[in-house]
Amino acid sequence: MWTFEVQDGGATFVARLEAPERTVLLDVIDDVLGLLGGYEDDPRTVAPAPAAPLHREPDPLDGLVIAQGPVHTPGDPALLRLLPDASRVDPEVTAEFRRLTEADLRSTKVANLLRLRAVVADARPEAVVLASEASGVAAALTDVRLVLAERLEVRTDEDADQVMELATRDDVLDTEDREAMVARFLATVYVMLTVLQESLVGLMVSALPHPPERRRRRDRG
Repeated sequence: MWTFEVQDGGATFVARLEAPERTVLLDVIDDVLGLLGGYEDDPRTVAPAPAAPLHREPDPLDGLVIAQGPVHTPGDPALLRLLPDASRVDPEVTAEFRRLTEADLRSTKVANLLRLRAVVADARPEAVVLASEASGVAAALTDVRLVLAERLEVRTDEDADQVMELATRDDVLDTEDREAMVARFLATVYVMLTVLQESLVGLMVSALPHPPERRRRRDRG
């Protein structure tokens, strides 16, 4: 059920996605890319990155993009989940943090989502994630889940359990009840993303080198 497995001695993680599942995932990924402005130019005015002088070690801050004008808190609650406020009590801190970091945060999220999109689009039917790209793909899966969680009003573990129950129910819905059908559809996609994300992260954690066991000190008393 949509779970990643290790292949090639840990070099890749692979999950099976059938054609209808790929179509659905591509749609929701595109929706999140649209929220982040991933398919259009950023309308904000940003300071151009200065050219690096010759014969100088590259500065990690050279590529930093900082908005010249104010960057406002997103009005869409789903986008706010992706780009949360830095402070709930100090609007000045929040505004300055957004001005300094939001452009780069958006860029990173868009890059991860485009990588995930390529993985899903290339699945025939196996979706292959290179171990070197797994962290970015897992982050993108998390972002898509966050957007769906907001649309489904998931706030607590109990809410998540209800979504799982809704997605796995076997009763037949009234085709005229559009609201119920949309809720069931979104719940199913949310569960699919959850299984994919959790299985991928689990494999990544399992692949981490384990620290050596501490030698037990002998009691010399």
